[in-house]
Amino acid sequence: MESRLDLTPFGFTPTESLIYEVLLTGGPGTGYTIARAAGIARANVYAALEGLVTKGAARVEDGRPRQFRPEPPSTLLARLSDRQGEAMERLSVALTALTVPDTPTLVEMNSPRGAVQLMGHEIARAERSVSLLAPPDGCLTLAPHLRRAAAANVTLEVTSTAAVPLGSIDVTIIPAPSWPGDPVLLVVDDRAALSGARNGDRFSGHWGSAPAFVASVQRALTALREGR
Repeated sequence: MESRLDLTPFGFTPTESLIYEVLLTGGPGTGYTIARAAGIARANVYAALEGLVTKGAARVEDGRPRQFRPEPPSTLLARLSDRQGEAMERLSVALTALTVPDTPTLVEMNSPRGAVQLMGHEIARAERSVSLLAPPDGCLTLAPHLRRAAAANVTLEVTSTAAVPLGSIDVTIIPAPSWPGDPVLLVVDDRAALSGARNGDRFSGHWGSAPAFVASVQRALTALREGR
């Protein structure tokens, strides 16, 4: 059986990807029944099942023989997102400790989840100011990072196209602007910026630290806030 899932970018083996798919599509089962459904050796299946349990993608129920049950996809996604966030924080600390001078960069971004993770990471690193324009649900997703920045006395300028319940954080509401999708703009400390658009579950944009790029994103943000 060939797996349609690929969890290997998140630290899983190809066999674990396959067995997680078998659990999702075939329901819980014993190592024997899962091996039959997957069409691979039972020893390999047991090793994969133990790996899935250890990594939080499956759980084992009491009884004999043992039954293995998959964690729901939403649970797995939440755990992977949390681990990715922690890994990004550790990487940020390690990179910050290095003394290599910053080089202006421009990176194309096509992943909505990747864009949100990067924005949250950069907002958390802000020292002076954050200017953000995002759809209401995007603002809500970034709310924990915005609140931490506010608590650190970072100046926040948050804009959206509808009301967003962010508590004590002020949100400027503007009409939906002329943009190729939902506008997503971010400037952090005048040192880095993101400019992009969301269309449904798709995202396209760029992240950069070149001064001209940062200035252009800040100018676009100001113009949209002022209705120009």
